[in-house]
This record gives sequence, structure tokens and C-alpha cells, in this order.
Amino acid sequence: MHSRRNVFLMTVILGLMAGRAIAHHSAVVFDEAASVQETGKVTQFIYRNPHLIITLEVTDDSGNPEVWKIEGQSIAAMRASGFDRESLAVGDTVTIKMHPLKNGEPGGLIQGMIGANGKSYSMDGSDAPERRRLVYPALMPWEPPPEGETWQMREKKTRPPALPIVSDGSSAGDGSAAGFTDGAFDPENLAKKRPPAGFDLTGVWQFRGEDQWRANYGSFEFKPGPEFTAKGKEFHETYLEASKKGERFGDPTALCYPAGMPRFMTRYGSMMMIQFPTAIYMVSRLNNEYRVIFTDGRERVPESKLDRNWGGESLGHWEDDTLVVETTGFTDDNHLIQAGVITGAKLKIVERIQMINNGNTLVTEFTFTDPEHWVGEWKHVKFRDRVLRSDIREANCIYTDNLSLPGMGN
Repeated sequence: MHSRRNVFLMTVILGLMAGRAIAHHSAVVFDEAASVQETGKVTQFIYRNPHLIITLEVTDDSGNPEVWKIEGQSIAAMRASGFDRESLAVGDTVTIKMHPLKNGEPGGLIQGMIGANGKSYSMDGSDAPERRRLVYPALMPWEPPPEGETWQMREKKTRPPALPIVSDGSSAGDGSAAGFTDGAFDPENLAKKRPPAGFDLTGVWQFRGEDQWRANYGSFEFKPGPEFTAKGKEFHETYLEASKKGERFGDPTALCYPAGMPRFMTRYGSMMMIQFPTAIYMVSRLNNEYRVIFTDGRERVPESKLDRNWGGESLGHWEDDTLVVETTGFTDDNHLIQAGVITGAKLKIVERIQMINNGNTLVTEFTFTDPEHWVGEWKHVKFRDRVLRSDIREANCIYTDNLSLPGMGN
């Protein structure tokens, strides 16, 4: 067993987190009766729902380098401890307390951390008895409830202290904005007086591929391409060279990464849209990917609390009969705008959406900017047409299935 360095961490994390019992879907692999501490350099930091991941390079008792893979609690739980994406960076030297893996491999589930600046965080409150994590349900033997108990009695016994529940941003599944802005479905938010929407796009919409004119407009891609920066050009040229050789190259969706924006809006198959006064919800046939455009006038999530992802954060407003949507907050982890065109955290997308053809066609004018990968604005227009007698069905991306495709695996 590695030495338990920086033992003071055991005491400084006491009481830093509000009382809450926290469950975890993979808790069975960790020894929650034990705790270890390691100090080392952060070589990877992934801050993304449902939880974060830290890779720590440490020196073992023999003086040899060793890599520890550390799983975080939920992003909501981490935020409740005061931890955010600015609390840690690759290259930082930190001390982490964790429940170790049962199999003895170097890794664990984070309990607390002292950051590079000396600030301490508690992520599970496990040192306080009233805040101990719950036993994983599948490992608990069944105990019969009280004899004669009805569901009404059970409901009363298990009822939260106050209803409706008001999120403080620490519940599992909460989005980045949870706890400090009204939810799109809050009754008070829905009831607020707002100018009428320019149109209602509730329905099922099919992407118009314009296949006879692919060379002109790009179909589900975007032609002409942008003026690349040196970084963008290098990736694009590598893609073209690999393609000429018949090789698959650089498309993370083949390994089930989300397609994200703007590919979410420009892929074949149907998309369901449901419009409310406060938000527009979209589910795509493309692996059931999800998008929401908030139209309730909210502010953007602060950078320190932002859960960067492939779809970004979309805020919309109406300009007469045009829906204007600005989307930022993207990840730079394996995000393509189209085949051969990589993008990242500096991407900004502006969409101007109109409805034509008696409510049967959506016209979207896209403006893409990403100074890291191309120069200036990159503009395109795409169409979606209303489809009747059509519903969205479940689709699944299983990366092991994809590895069986020609050219993907050995």
C-alpha cells in the first residue's frame, strides 16, 4: 500500500460540504471502507457530466512514476463543495484523498482535494457519519417493508420535507444553470408575459439533403469550406490524405462521440421539435441526441461553472418572424464541424431560423466563427421540411458494433 502522504488532508476536509447522501453508479468497484492519499501532477482533467475524471502522475514508494486514474463525484456534488472547472488545470500539483479500487490498481473515487493554490475541497462528506454515502442498492439484501403498509403510507413516509423541490444545483443530473436561474418548465417562468413567438416549430422535420447539388451546397456538410488557419489546415489536409488511401480518419462519431452542433442540425433522418414559451426542445434520430434552445431571457452560465459539451449552450430570441440563436460553450474534445474540419472551445454559432412554404419548411442561416481553426465568418444555409405520419424512434450507437465495420478494426 502506498504511504498516506499529507495526512492533514484527513482533517481539513471535514464539514466543507452541505449534508447530503450521495449514490454512485460505479461505487461497487471502490473500497469505501478505505481511504488513501496521493500527491502528484495532473496530466488529464475532464470536467463533464455525469462526473469528472482526473489522471494523476505520482511517485510510488520505490521512486518510480505511476499513473492514478481518479473518478470524480457528480458535477453537481463537486460544485456544492466549491469546486469548478477553474479549480484544477493540467500541470497542477495536487493532493487527492480517495476510496481506492478494490482490485489494487492505482485509481480511486475522489473524496477530497487540496489544489495547487492550497485550497481544500470535500466532494463526498464521508468523514461526517450523517453524510456517509449510501450502500449500493444491488448489494443490499432485501428487507420486507412494514406489514400492511400501503403505497399512501409509503409515500407519506418518504415525502421530501417541502414540495415542490427547489434545486440548489447539487442534484444528480442537474444542468450547469441549475440552482441559480428559473427552470424552463417552472410554472412561474412559463406564465410570464412575453411577446408572441414568430412561429411554432413543434413537429417532426426532415433534413433536405439536396443530393443532386452536393457539389454546390455540400448536402449534410458545408461547401465551400472556410479559409483555414494553420491548425485547421493541418487537420484538413491529413484527413484528405487518409481518405485518398481509403482510410477512415478523425471522425469521433464512429466511436459514438456526440455529433454535436452543427452536425446535429444537418443530418439525414427526422428530428422532433417541441416549442414552449421558455424553450425549444429537439430530439434527433441521430442516436437520439438532444438539444434545447432557451428562449426565456436567461443569462449564460458563468465560464467557471460551464459544462462544456458538443451541443454547447443555445440561447434564442425572436426578431419578428425570425428566431435568432447564439450557441457557445463547446468542448474542444473530438468535436468536428464536418468531415476534415475540427473545431473547439472558441466556436460560436449564430442561427437565423425562418419558416416558409406555408409552415412546411425551416430555413436556417448559419454563421460559424472559430479563430483557432478558420479565418473570419463561415456562412451557410440549410433546410428542413415538415414530415407527417412520422415519429422519432430509439437509435443506439454502440462503439463495439462500429469497430466491426469495414476499415474500423483489425
